[in-house]
Amino acid sequence: MMKSVFIILGNGFTIDFLNKYNKFFKNEKTSVHIDVQNLFRYGEVIGTPWDSRPGFLSYKICPALWTLGARPNSDANDSNALIEEIISCANMFFDFINDPIQKAKRLSMIDSNDRIYLRAYCELIVYLRHLFSWYDSLISDKELQEFITKCKDWGWLSFLENLDLKKYEKIIFVSYNYDVWLERILSCLGLKYNVFGFTDNESKIEVIKPHGSISFVPKNYIERYDINYNIDVDGMKIDELILKYDSLTKYSTGAIIPPAGESARLRVSSWAYTLRKEAIEKAKELSNDKENRVIMCGISYWHVDRKEIDDLLINLNSDTEFTFINPDPPRDLNAVLTSIFKNYILQTTSDNIGGIING
Repeated sequence: MMKSVFIILGNGFTIDFLNKYNKFFKNEKTSVHIDVQNLFRYGEVIGTPWDSRPGFLSYKICPALWTLGARPNSDANDSNALIEEIISCANMFFDFINDPIQKAKRLSMIDSNDRIYLRAYCELIVYLRHLFSWYDSLISDKELQEFITKCKDWGWLSFLENLDLKKYEKIIFVSYNYDVWLERILSCLGLKYNVFGFTDNESKIEVIKPHGSISFVPKNYIERYDINYNIDVDGMKIDELILKYDSLTKYSTGAIIPPAGESARLRVSSWAYTLRKEAIEKAKELSNDKENRVIMCGISYWHVDRKEIDDLLINLNSDTEFTFINPDPPRDLNAVLTSIFKNYILQTTSDNIGGIING
């Protein structure tokens, strides 16, 4: 029986890719300044989807974020702490909305100017979507292809380049990143893949993105020239979205859940619920065979997204070989993995990923 591979990707995958990319192009014009750990760092550099002039992260464009302390010169810890505060408030708001008794009286919170954290949430959604779309535009297909063709020391490339699809029944990527580096790398390597909910070709490789993607855009997109403070409490259905990889910086709306956001709090009809449910179903399917491999890379395990990760872990076969790639693994997650999987292996780099899966 052919085995399958279940790969869970977090921000660490993107950080790893960018580190290898910049090391490869060191001292060349094609090296890029992208920071996916301090998300406010380049807020003064980028413009808005409706105006290319720099200054997105400003009191002019994002008054609530600015008032709460979001600054381009904030360090990563301060930036992440503020984002966690904002998302925690938004998560609680969605809990209110999902309670029928609370919904009517809580909906009035949306339009209230004094609900600064909810307004900051609306600004953050647009800001992050545009930031990552701008990041994506900094690396051309030509430069990415050169990196993939000539770089010889990135473990993930070793795995993908030597992938013998005849040996596998399925390779499932559950990516919590809303950047599209994984998809672009697969395309450059000539590997066909499906994005669940959007494409359905004959491929053993499937990508599921429960926290959304900059490539998910509304079918009936309407251009806006300011921040929309009307929170979409129900969430778009997946069939209201299309998949796009070009001109992503022009869209001010889409489908992403910010860091520390919980997709489980969104309505059962939403795109996020559909994708989260599919990821769990795939984990259950793979649990039937302990010979299947599981790889997890760069997951943070924050308290607000812990339940979502746990839902995947508890539905996997505890006898499967489970490899976690993280240079500085969270102690609590390390303890959880040790408790669940008796064949648990920690790797501090991705250097050996090719041997782990293809070996």
